[in-house]
Amino acid sequence: MLMTAYTDYLMIISLPGDLVKEVSRYKRASVNAIGHFEGMHNRAYITVTHQVRCKPFLAQAAIARMGQRLSTMPPVELYLNGFGNFNNNHIASTIYAKIELTDRANKWFKLLSMQMGIKLNNFVPHITIARNIPATAFNKLWPNFEQREFKHSFIVNYLTILHRDTFAEHNEWKVYRELHFGNRLLAF
Repeated sequence: MLMTAYTDYLMIISLPGDLVKEVSRYKRASVNAIGHFEGMHNRAYITVTHQVRCKPFLAQAAIARMGQRLSTMPPVELYLNGFGNFNNNHIASTIYAKIELTDRANKWFKLLSMQMGIKLNNFVPHITIARNIPATAFNKLWPNFEQREFKHSFIVNYLTILHRDTFAEHNEWKVYRELHFGNRLLAF
């Protein structure tokens, strides 16, 4: 077994295949409108947190404990409703599909953070369409999304943990573990 000094972990909510395909269509249409951009071929998901330069023996034990706590949480149904954007000082922007932050969704994400034992500061759950695009490309692309309707719902049954060697030359993300939530939806 190869031992690494440091490992990065990416904790994500995986999406159902039909939604991944739909987001991929929006990414391709964006490429047609503005040309290539960072992450245009990335599979769609919701990033929960990114932990970098972790000692694997410590992180793996913490993830095992986290899995036990997450198994006591109920799954949740999330709703997409339209698009939004993040602006980085007018230099670059990101266009994303918006998660409707209902009272139930807010409580569930707060519970997720608590059960993970990781503080999620300024966390806005979203699905990235076009990330870090220059202002000129954003100004051309955003009118295509601004008023567009995009409604979809899906159930989140587990948290996916990806990992990679921090300092490896070609460090690709690989699935480390899927931590499943309880087996039934509950009302909050």
